[in-house]
Amino acid sequence: MDRMRLMETFVRVAETGNFSAVAREARTTQSAVSKQVQALEKLVGTPLLLRSSRSHALTEAGQLYYERCRQVLDTLEEAHIEVHRAEHEISGLLRVAAPVAFGRLHIVPRLPAFYARFPKLKVNLQLDDGFTDLVTAGIDVAFRVGELKDSGLIARRISTAHRATLAAPSYIELHGEPQHPNDLTRHNCLIYTGLATLDEWNYLDAEGRPYSVRVDGNFQSNSSEAIRQAVCEGLGISNSPLWTFGDDLRAGRVKAILTRYRPPPLPLNVVFQPSRRPSLKVKSFVNYFSEAFSNDPDIAQMLTAEPDAADTATDPPPASRLRG
Repeated sequence: MDRMRLMETFVRVAETGNFSAVAREARTTQSAVSKQVQALEKLVGTPLLLRSSRSHALTEAGQLYYERCRQVLDTLEEAHIEVHRAEHEISGLLRVAAPVAFGRLHIVPRLPAFYARFPKLKVNLQLDDGFTDLVTAGIDVAFRVGELKDSGLIARRISTAHRATLAAPSYIELHGEPQHPNDLTRHNCLIYTGLATLDEWNYLDAEGRPYSVRVDGNFQSNSSEAIRQAVCEGLGISNSPLWTFGDDLRAGRVKAILTRYRPPPLPLNVVFQPSRRPSLKVKSFVNYFSEAFSNDPDIAQMLTAEPDAADTATDPPPASRLRG
């Protein structure tokens, strides 16, 4: 049996820890995957996996062999692509993960121009507001919004996501418009559970002084799309990235409030698996979108727009200063 095929199967088993997952990917049987790993163990002359009824762990030799196999496979992929270095010849499948709203609004609309430059590349886009495990899902590159946890992933910052406090005109008509972050304690605030600071909303005034306030409300969700719809329905107030509400702001379905106090911006990063050097197709994808975000006027407005000069804050009285 082809040793390279055996190595590829072993690498995916090592990364997923699951024969059945690899079998589904390869559209074969779990038994066939197990036999391929056994054949590789026979070739190298030592066990590579510690098997149990529920999971599979690498032996010490298996860990070493996995790292070498990963390097070999990555090198071979790059060697293959470098033969066709010209942009229109870069080919293959690229697995990308991104938050739902960001992917829908700012990745998919830019794919036609991307494909015009790289016609032989294929993109498998997985949208999820959670943190997809790059290794087990076989993801090549992922977009992450917010401060990164110490995950050991390789990261590259490509832009900044500015946020705003938003509400529908119908909500403001019924409940009034808050004028200071302190006022949020008397309003129904919609909580996005994808960030670490669930019920604590932070702000900076025009001079960069920090404020924070504890908020509460009757609706929480891990979906930015659900939060967006709830705001549009007049359910409450949200503290969200501008890109989520771009069309709604332009159409007047929502309004930016508390514009004298801006939530701190969130970094937009792309992350890669630490065990894999970014391939040429990954580099091409990342460079394209990094360039698109920095040059496109619409994305520049949504991601990097600063407060209007008219929104300059005045110093709040000491009694109203929130802890910051």
